[in-house]
Amino acid sequence: MSAPSQANNNWKERERGAEAAYVQQKEQEQLAALRAEADTKAATAATEATKAADARERDFEGGFGGQEDLEDRFATTSGEH
Repeated sequence: MSAPSQANNNWKERERGAEAAYVQQKEQEQLAALRAEADTKAATAATEATKAADARERDFEGGFGGQEDLEDRFATTSGEH
């Protein structure tokens, strides 16, 4: 009686091992696909952000948050330039 149940247990363990290996392989494939998708989205977002930055008007000098005209107006009224 012990021989058939021992063989049955061995078979079950083998099947569990094969199933676990299959599940792990599928999980790794899914993770690789998700990483590739995330990399693609990040690259696309970076490209779009660069295009958006290039598309903005560039008639400002920067530095004072768009307050350059105000700064100059106050400077001229006090006679500093």
